[in-house]
Amino acid sequence: MPELHEFTDRGRCADALADALAEKLREGIATNGRATLVLSGGSSPIDLFERLALIELDWSRVTVLPSDERWVAPDHADSNEAALRRHLLYGPGNAARLFGLYRQTATPAEARDELNADLSTLPRPFDAVVLGMGEDGHSASLFPDAANIEACLASNDDCVVPDRQNDDGPARISLSLTRLKQSRALFLLFFGEAKRRIYEAACRPGMAREFPVRGVIQQNDVPVDVYWSD
Repeated sequence: MPELHEFTDRGRCADALADALAEKLREGIATNGRATLVLSGGSSPIDLFERLALIELDWSRVTVLPSDERWVAPDHADSNEAALRRHLLYGPGNAARLFGLYRQTATPAEARDELNADLSTLPRPFDAVVLGMGEDGHSASLFPDAANIEACLASNDDCVVPDRQNDDGPARISLSLTRLKQSRALFLLFFGEAKRRIYEAACRPGMAREFPVRGVIQQNDVPVDVYWSD
């Protein structure tokens, strides 16, 4: 099971995770001459991005990419790429290479083959992956209400397109669970008592389609560290 790191303050939680990620990136650079970091979207990791951006390391050897993406232009307010540009790619972090998931097609399904080819050029395994978790137990864009969630969780492709029939927001694309687990280290970051209860439920036996984050928590391929604060 994952190792749980609890904090009384969200800022201290972000600081601790930023330090842990910097260590993983330095290890990757020292070993392979480069490092790759996958980061989740949403509001929870913003403080993490801003703290990480100011840490001194050889950012020119780091590639950063989102774990998933809404199918909107990279300058759109809902874009995970835009959040990374705004909150991570400044100061020392500005030297990093950003690998965006959005392509100029009408739907993510139309770009999936191209994106799978592009993602295959990135080194494997990733050096670190940071994921979040929603109050429905989703992680990345792997949602329990997606009609094809079982196929998404089992896919060996680099990316998947969740089929959410009742969602009114932008379409999404996500790195597959298989690809996310191809990492030297997995981190799960979330805040609040409501999500803590979901996390505890997801730690109990059950199907990953109920809480897709189970696919992250209940696996033995890569160690998982959980960072949480109320």
